[in-house]
Amino acid sequence: MPTYAVVTAAPADRVLTALQSAKLGGYLYPGTDRAGGTALLFDPPKPRFGRISRGRLIDPAWRLAGELKASTWLLEAGDGGAGATAFYPGGGYDSIGWAEDWTPPEDPAAREADLHDWHTCCAKVAAKAGLPDVHALGAIRNDPAPDGTRTSSEDLLRSLCALVGAPDTVVGQSLFCQAGPAGRDFTRFEAKGR
Repeated sequence: MPTYAVVTAAPADRVLTALQSAKLGGYLYPGTDRAGGTALLFDPPKPRFGRISRGRLIDPAWRLAGELKASTWLLEAGDGGAGATAFYPGGGYDSIGWAEDWTPPEDPAAREADLHDWHTCCAKVAAKAGLPDVHALGAIRNDPAPDGTRTSSEDLLRSLCALVGAPDTVVGQSLFCQAGPAGRDFTRFEAKGR
């Protein structure tokens, strides 16, 4: 099932306050004793000229990070794989992704160079997002196992939620594909911004 959701380590009360100027409504899931933080399912933005631009898709998470002064993560998954975009408290963002059919290079030198680039990129994102272990993000990978199996997109995003300190309840959920959240512990919030 596709995912379009936002997670943050910030507690639900701070997130609800920050959402007072939100341009989109949606549903909020507060953290639990097992997983703190907050998870959100935003309503889909309205298309303009028959489509929804990338800017309109990332805008809710970007605005939330600015209001919270804390990092937020936009989680996305579909048929081709999964991706996460980190939005930083001081502005700016970076994206990482996992292609569903990713296969490392066969040449050992090329494989080592690719792995080095991945870890360097992930460490940069983790440091800017304020994660305590900047190397842990690079360990979330979907390389194929010897038997051909690989980590699913949903499991990759769940691992990211655990690393960020946010609930993974919204993984596998998208208000693009469903009328409301699966689960009873969500709170509806309405768009109030202009």
